[in-house]
Amino acid sequence: MVFSRPPKLSHAQTILYEIDMFRYAAAKLSEGKWSSEIEQWVCLEDFLLHFRNLIEFFGHSNPRPDDLNVSRPDAIWRHLESRPAEADLAKLRRQDLWDKYEGDRPDKISRYLHHCTEARTDFKNWDVGVMYAELDPTTKDFERLLSDGSRPWRPQPAVAISSVLSASTVSASAPMQVDITPFLPPAKT
Repeated sequence: MVFSRPPKLSHAQTILYEIDMFRYAAAKLSEGKWSSEIEQWVCLEDFLLHFRNLIEFFGHSNPRPDDLNVSRPDAIWRHLESRPAEADLAKLRRQDLWDKYEGDRPDKISRYLHHCTEARTDFKNWDVGVMYAELDPTTKDFERLLSDGSRPWRPQPAVAISSVLSASTVSASAPMQVDITPFLPPAKT
């Protein structure tokens, strides 16, 4: 059996794919229905991977030469009718999220996810609901700025997460704990 991700006909579709995977993983975490612990872990890692990819696209201030990044809009809007105004693009820039979750942090996502590091034995609580809420408005704004937001696959709807979800990771020094327990956020005063 051969598997493949959907074809991406443009760089915009690459980002739309990341958005759809981010939303799908958030929806699965929000549902809280898994057939096994492994499935829970897959959902959390999928969420973290695509969240990280998106905050890098929207917020990394010094991308590598071949990275797609909102600060290089011509790569996304090159084949589309019109490039958004600079003011609209500026609203998409989220260096705050890059700094908060990746940047020069000792507890950055990549240390727990795509590098085999000693940090993987450290307990880390991921506020999935907060992370989703922080990034989702930017993904929606990005989609609105595309004159052609088409995908060769079925798009994932935005997720309505009404409560905060948290997920914890650790992989060696203690048993894996994935506690996706919804709880209501504190009332605003």
